[in-house]
Amino acid sequence: MEDNKRDDGSLAFLQIPGDANNRHFNCPETTQQKLINLSFWVIDYVESVKTKFGENRFVVKIKMNQDDKDSDARKFFTNSQEIKYVLQRIKELNAFPRKVTMRAAGTRYFFE
Repeated sequence: MEDNKRDDGSLAFLQIPGDANNRHFNCPETTQQKLINLSFWVIDYVESVKTKFGENRFVVKIKMNQDDKDSDARKFFTNSQEIKYVLQRIKELNAFPRKVTMRAAGTRYFFE
């Protein structure tokens, strides 16, 4: 094996890929309530997350503007069956990122 680069001892040198079974988003958290009537870009999500509020939550990564750097990303947790369904369908269609608007009716949250 030809080695053009010498091991500098850094973790980056090893180029270890992320653990697909232990994904998380390293960005500030917001709430669904703060997003009501706002449009934003859904970038990705992780399903089946256990929180202090229960199991099978989704954590959703968003950006307010599609062109924002990843450092401007935010995340929120949801147990909304409607949002979870839409996210799974977007994933099936391989259609991320997707611009949505958060809506609420009582305690029900959904995307338009």
